[in-house]
Amino acid sequence: MTTARPGPMPARSARRAGFSLIELLMALTIVGLVTGIAIPNLRSVTFRARATEVAADLEVVRVATLSFNADRNAWPGEAPQGTVPPELATYVPEGYSFADGNGYQLDFENISPVVIPGEPGTVQLIAVSVVVDNDELSAAVVNLLGGSILFSVGRKHTVLIDRS
Repeated sequence: MTTARPGPMPARSARRAGFSLIELLMALTIVGLVTGIAIPNLRSVTFRARATEVAADLEVVRVATLSFNADRNAWPGEAPQGTVPPELATYVPEGYSFADGNGYQLDFENISPVVIPGEPGTVQLIAVSVVVDNDELSAAVVNLLGGSILFSVGRKHTVLIDRS
């Protein structure tokens, strides 16, 4: 009985035990290019997500304000920036804050008296302003809220709740 002996290893496989410098450099270059493409997109997605959080917070305040008005037939008073108006405390979720520390603060606006040219019946505006810490988040908020913004001054964007 004869057993077949394996032949000698080919010369090419014997000397190639790892990667060449060129192969490693090419892999690092590809990883660098993919990272260069992905990081700006990740940053943009992060700001769009935070702008969505701003929009959700504005909706919470809008619903709370309209609920307060339906119950009391009045509007909450003005409150300092970053502070929930005391009248709305029972209408917003427990622990809700106008200053969440995530790059923006809310400011409840009870603007009265007001005179709007062409609309002599309007004497009061109820609005919420969002004051943003940086330009990128500000741009994302403007892109998301678009036409619902009554006016913008710098990084402060005001959304109308009611006009009476």
